[in-house]
Amino acid sequence: MRALVLAVLMLSACASSPPTESPAPSTPAPPRVLSPLAQQVQDEVQRLDAELGGPGVVAAGFGQTADLGGGLTVRPFAVIEDSRCPGNTTCLWEGRMRIRAAVCGRESELTLGQSFETPAGVIVFVVVSPGAWTEWPRDELGPRPAYRFGFRRG
Repeated sequence: MRALVLAVLMLSACASSPPTESPAPSTPAPPRVLSPLAQQVQDEVQRLDAELGGPGVVAAGFGQTADLGGGLTVRPFAVIEDSRCPGNTTCLWEGRMRIRAAVCGRESELTLGQSFETPAGVIVFVVVSPGAWTEWPRDELGPRPAYRFGFRRG
């Protein structure tokens, strides 16, 4: 009988898993250091994205509809002109951003910073992201994000 108990104990010892070590505490990755241009671009994109999510602003990309309520809708589908002054240059003229959009179902042109009157109300084209840049730090930030446009009721 003792031999049987001893055999069972030995077999159970073989079958048990080895003690596990507690995982080593993880150290946080060092902060990513960006070039001055990449940092400037990233800061501007974050600022513009915050504006796109601001109070009363409804954002839409190409093929999406910004519904401002009361039948007031904007569906951007093309950039007509983006001559905005790039963030990393000095310009004599600030330039402008114009888009073609379906506004309340009718094809229209909208200009950044200007209002547009419709039978359903006034739309103001208030923000676009990303900003204009002569070069984009692709290696550090990845590809340039798609345009996002922000509108609000006027």
